[in-house]
Amino acid sequence: MATVSTLLRKSTKAAALPLGLPAYRKSGAAVVLLYHRVGSGRREIDITAGAFERQMEHLARRERVETLDRCLETGGVAVTIDDGFRDFHENIVPLVDQYRIPVLLYLATGGVSDNGRASSDALTWSQLAEAVATGVVEIGAHTHTHANLARASAAEAENEMRRSKETIEDRLGVPCRHFSYPWSLASNAAADVARRLFATAALPWGTNRVGSIDPFRVGRTPVLRSDGPFFFRAKLAGRLDGEALVYKALRRGPWRAS
Repeated sequence: MATVSTLLRKSTKAAALPLGLPAYRKSGAAVVLLYHRVGSGRREIDITAGAFERQMEHLARRERVETLDRCLETGGVAVTIDDGFRDFHENIVPLVDQYRIPVLLYLATGGVSDNGRASSDALTWSQLAEAVATGVVEIGAHTHTHANLARASAAEAENEMRRSKETIEDRLGVPCRHFSYPWSLASNAAADVARRLFATAALPWGTNRVGSIDPFRVGRTPVLRSDGPFFFRAKLAGRLDGEALVYKALRRGPWRAS
């Protein structure tokens, strides 16, 4: 049975949908999907394993899914994951490997365990190496401590970004070219550091429109628990960017549990 919160969220999506009609995804536009946890967690940004599988099946059948680099260059859909917990290894990697869907994991490196004993919820470096070995998983940086960079100085931002980037490259032996800001917040100093260290940086909520794609302000579209098939497809079409305006008006993001 749908909760009051879920019904309110769906009503919000329905109200925002007409705002996206003029901006229907055009050829060359890039929709970069943003996931967090799959199969665990109770927040709006945490979706069920079943929903994720249905979405990956839909993408494999109906969409041109690309790596982030290729998506920003030619358009299409890219799949990204933030943070990095054990469910990435257990619930995400098997499905994207099965459907051969490229995925970019933005990893907060401070949460990774060497042996898995520190936390039953933590990823290990060996699990990340297995994920990379599938050929469909790329690893980007998401700071070391999942730091809020909204007011960060250049030195603070560089410490977080460089530590995350270099840890990934040292532990996995792969280049780390992409970055996403925790909570999509960045000071001007942090933005300058990201331009020096990375090829792209993900920041706002929205579809990347043809002619205005900025690789250091890559817009992403959060996939939410209350989306369902109809609103998920509306997001793929670039028609639900108005949902971001509602969360902005409420001065809260969708990451809270209720």
